[in-house]
Amino acid sequence: MLPTTGHPETAWKSHKTLTSRTNNDPTVIDARSPTLPAYWKELRAFREVLRMLIRRDLIIRFRQTYFGFAWLLFKPLMLMAVMTFAFGFLAGFGQNHTAPYPLVIFCGVIPWYFFSNAIPDSMNSLLGHLHVIQKTYFPRAIITIAVVVVDAIEFLVAWLLFGLGCIWYGYLPGWQVIFFPLFCLQLLILCALLGLWLAVLNVQFRDIGNLVPFLMTIGFFVSPIGYTSARIPDTWQTLYIANPLVGIVEGLRWSLLRGMDGFPHLAVLVSLAVTFAIGVASIRHFLATENRLGDLA
Repeated sequence: MLPTTGHPETAWKSHKTLTSRTNNDPTVIDARSPTLPAYWKELRAFREVLRMLIRRDLIIRFRQTYFGFAWLLFKPLMLMAVMTFAFGFLAGFGQNHTAPYPLVIFCGVIPWYFFSNAIPDSMNSLLGHLHVIQKTYFPRAIITIAVVVVDAIEFLVAWLLFGLGCIWYGYLPGWQVIFFPLFCLQLLILCALLGLWLAVLNVQFRDIGNLVPFLMTIGFFVSPIGYTSARIPDTWQTLYIANPLVGIVEGLRWSLLRGMDGFPHLAVLVSLAVTFAIGVASIRHFLATENRLGDLA
């Protein structure tokens, strides 16, 4: 059994040794780019390492914090309060909605909170583990996946705030709620694939670390976080929905707020297409460079 405590490098070495002894075959590291099925098989073989990293990151994130897991709810709650005041009260966006405006904001704040944490964290994941990558072999994608999974746990817990808000306002979602997990899954896949791509690019080009925070700031304003897509003029809608978060956020609102503003067919289709394109580019680039990450650094 793979150790669940200790330094990650020790665990990876132990996993590699145990595998070799069990199969009585030496571990062969091929410099050629692996195929996707072969790499997926390798990821499954190292799944215990993934569990260990997730557990380690959760412990580190909340160790020696006074409020502990309460921070999972406090930060998105404060962001919702600020945006409700700024967009709802000052800008006047809180009118003419069929659902309470704080619930409309929650449907944008919670996915954005996840996205804004998962992308920078995953982008820096490989760069922060170069000392391990250069010394021992393991599927590098495990590091990035573990980071996204930890942020995804926070994302799922944050939806408790939406549930409490529904109780407070006496609001009950409609039958559309059955599609809620699908939009959450798409957001998780988008963050994992985009984060994996940026993680490799950040090792190759350190300018990525300066560019992404700037793009995230722009992304906040061009995504329907504090407002709905209905406020975007028709002449700009085609360009606006090219942002994959538009289809995801509006899909979440549709599924949780009784089909508010109708199903965003075009935005969802474009979002799926962009997510697929990012996934293909990310996987191809990662598989082509994964074996050279230690040298690229």
